Amino acid sequence: MPAITRDLNVIARCGMQFRGEHMKKLSLTAAQAPFILHIVALPGQSQEELAGRLHLNPSNVARQLSQLENLGFITRCAKADDKRQLAVFPTNKAVQTAPLVREINALWHDYLTQEMAEEEKAALETLLEKVRKRAVIWDSGRKPG
Repeated sequence: MPAITRDLNVIARCGMQFRGEHMKKLSLTAAQAPFILHIVALPGQSQEELAGRLHLNPSNVARQLSQLENLGFITRCAKADDKRQLAVFPTNKAVQTAPLVREINALWHDYLTQEMAEEEKAALETLLEKVRKRAVIWDSGRKPG
């Protein structure tokens, strides 16, 4: 495995563990946190749209949304323009939780970059943005499901 892939995987796994420990107090898992942020930012999007934005399999999204609905973070209802699709809305609980999720994400970011100069942080962000864009190009060429 090339070093960049290995390093990104280790960072991602450690980040999930860090966020997971901090999210417990919010009754969320690290995997559920991005859902809260995306749903609060764009209420009423369909499950399929959310899957696309998160670059996740629609069946995994449906499973996570079911859990979030059971926990009282979201509601789902048929879209007015297409009854076959479910629109996802945040509850007040999700809206109140979103800033806390952002704080936990910021803690992880600050921890990772605490020994970096501002120029190093800027360079890292630029390079990671390029890598992310390439990954999204690949993902956009796949067939759903």
